[in-house]
Amino acid sequence: MAKPRPREQTYEFTDKPSYREWLIETIRAALPDGLELAASNYARSTASSYWLIKGYDENAQVYWLTLRVATHRLWLQNAHQIEVLWEEPGTFGDLFNAVSDHLRPEAVQTAKFTLTPLDIAVLNLLITLEHHKLIWFIRMIPDIARAHKDKLFDLESDFLDCQLLLGDRNNANNLLLPVDVPAFHKKLATFFGENLLFSQFTKHSLLKLLPTNQWIEPMLDEQGNDGEWEDEIRQAYGQEFVDICRRELKHQEKMYKKTT
Repeated sequence: MAKPRPREQTYEFTDKPSYREWLIETIRAALPDGLELAASNYARSTASSYWLIKGYDENAQVYWLTLRVATHRLWLQNAHQIEVLWEEPGTFGDLFNAVSDHLRPEAVQTAKFTLTPLDIAVLNLLITLEHHKLIWFIRMIPDIARAHKDKLFDLESDFLDCQLLLGDRNNANNLLLPVDVPAFHKKLATFFGENLLFSQFTKHSLLKLLPTNQWIEPMLDEQGNDGEWEDEIRQAYGQEFVDICRRELKHQEKMYKKTT
């Protein structure tokens, strides 16, 4: 049984522009040569922040890594990112030293990831679905859902044991379609652990999985994305899965045309 995870403390000053400016400059200054900030996002009122970092290998091929800065450990186990614990938010010298220490070459080598053609196709699918108000949900066991991040959640076991559903972003009562495609389910777990998806709890033990668009879009732009997804998705997950996605996209288009 997973141990309870302590609640993350809130801080009023984390929303202030001056705090964000110091935070950004500290992270940027702590990056080793050859790495650069590509994007970031921030938790509301807490000291948690997430950083997308870009680098290039010896063949000039781009790679990515996720850096998390927070006062408590991430509730997700087996997430693919570098985590820096910042015990006293606002002490930027300590943060600089911690980030510098955690971004040693061996740590970067372990944490970095690249986007395959299939990864790019799946990200394009996620964006296309979201543009039509469609997102993926997982149905968690009730005690994990009620804990609301106070219990650890393993991406390599707990996540894959959850039911996967395609649903209406704004109202799950409009659509909540079970989809049983284990390989795709596993891909979503990987993206969640890389912070390419972020979560929101909702009713009936559901967890929304929302694309982190402010990260995904620059990543796809960097990789010369053509916006296509269907061929790669068909090859990896089958025609039936493509048909499900296409059918629900068309349904959403019809439904929202009626309401506008």
